[in-house]
Amino acid sequence: MKPRILKKLSKKALAIYAGSPRRDFQAEAKRTWIDDEFEASYPRCIAKTSKAKRACEQACVSVNHIPSIGGEWDSALGEGTEFTTFYEHAFDYVLMSCLDFGDCTFNIDEPWPAPTVTERLTGKRVLELLREYASEVPS
Repeated sequence: MKPRILKKLSKKALAIYAGSPRRDFQAEAKRTWIDDEFEASYPRCIAKTSKAKRACEQACVSVNHIPSIGGEWDSALGEGTEFTTFYEHAFDYVLMSCLDFGDCTFNIDEPWPAPTVTERLTGKRVLELLREYASEVPS
């Protein structure tokens, strides 16, 4: 995904989290920090022609001020945790919420539970599902 689109989706996901009545969403929104030097992890290529070199340089894009989460010091392990953009964090939440765990025992021989959402999870669909989950108050 292009970094500028990732930045827009991260801002929208953060707004959904911050405006939610759920306390767990609000706590996640408070842990957010702004990454000033986010660089997309595109593969570095060794190009031989000038046209290929230019294409590689244009693919390496950095975006400033993208909402991120993680990277805190983990006192139990004595090292820092990994950080991700806020949209990637929200995407993981939606993906795990789409799985129907029901009576799953997590046995090695059993397959993973089937997802309840069958369509492709695009950025727009992830934000729609996130709004739906944010409005639900857990019992």
